[in-house]
Amino acid sequence: MSGSTIVAEIDPRGVDEVLPAIPNASSLLFHTGNIINRGFVYRRSPTVTEEIKLTCAKTLGKWLASINKHETKHLSAVDMDYSQITNVSGITEDRQNLKVTVKLFVVSAGAECVKEALNIVGSKLGTGHVETLILSLPGSSHGTNLTYNGGQSGPAVGPFWEAAESVFRHQFNDLAHHSQCCVSNEAGDVNHSEEVVNSETSNTSRSRSSRGGAGDVFISWTLGLSDLNAASLRDLHDHAQTEKPSLDQINMDVCCSPPEDLVALCNERDIQLLTHNDPREILSGQEMHEILSSHLSHHKDLVGWQVGWVLRYSGLVKCRGIIHTKGYIVKLIRNTQGYNFSPQ
Repeated sequence: MSGSTIVAEIDPRGVDEVLPAIPNASSLLFHTGNIINRGFVYRRSPTVTEEIKLTCAKTLGKWLASINKHETKHLSAVDMDYSQITNVSGITEDRQNLKVTVKLFVVSAGAECVKEALNIVGSKLGTGHVETLILSLPGSSHGTNLTYNGGQSGPAVGPFWEAAESVFRHQFNDLAHHSQCCVSNEAGDVNHSEEVVNSETSNTSRSRSSRGGAGDVFISWTLGLSDLNAASLRDLHDHAQTEKPSLDQINMDVCCSPPEDLVALCNERDIQLLTHNDPREILSGQEMHEILSSHLSHHKDLVGWQVGWVLRYSGLVKCRGIIHTKGYIVKLIRNTQGYNFSPQ
């Protein structure tokens, strides 16, 4: 068989399939888009982690089908955005009718991830602010006694809280907080409602913390945490300088008999005590690997990754409690030490 015959029999599509897609990437961002509008059929209600795995794996598959590996192999930062791939817009048109809540699960990232995550979700959704931010910090879900300044028991809460304070601008708005729910959809009334929004924002805005820079997505109403015990919450409340925590979430597996000292502290400090059913570990290393290996097979695409943070956002229709928008953003970071990621 001649050499020209061998070359002619090689299928270039098969060669592309075995090439690495992201060998030089040091950061990887998944955005699932609005999963409310995606045609998932569940035999049973999935857990939060199962939902993240399923939606991120589908986003990865969709992204791989739309790219050229010869181009992506040079990228240092990769953004896999299901909304952009499928040309789905954010919430800009519906923003004035929605209340956006963000929960940030910090896994291995530092305090800088607070502003980073907020700016990313703002960019994805097309909004300049979110109404509520809830922080879930490493160790808090395992009963660790976290302190503001840190110590042997766990990471310091202070840097994360100060990062959130720096983008907090308390703005009260009647239309945003359910006191005016019956607004006509007629063109004239819509214009009037927008004027009311601008008026309320300018007249009753209370900028207790207006340090956010130009372009920063800010928190406009509520700032809280998840799974802090009474000692940790008291320490944070005592040390917080410009914005005190206004809510604390506890896991539903203890909500039938919440700790008495935590209930007493929340009553004393006017802190709202809520429940959640999120897992103790939002996304493990094994589960992260399952997402990547669902569509990637080359070792240069799979090694060195760890979960930096996971963000869940939801947009509720005001006055109705209907979920309009829900999605996840997952940031993976890569430890390249000991690996050679030169492209093929």
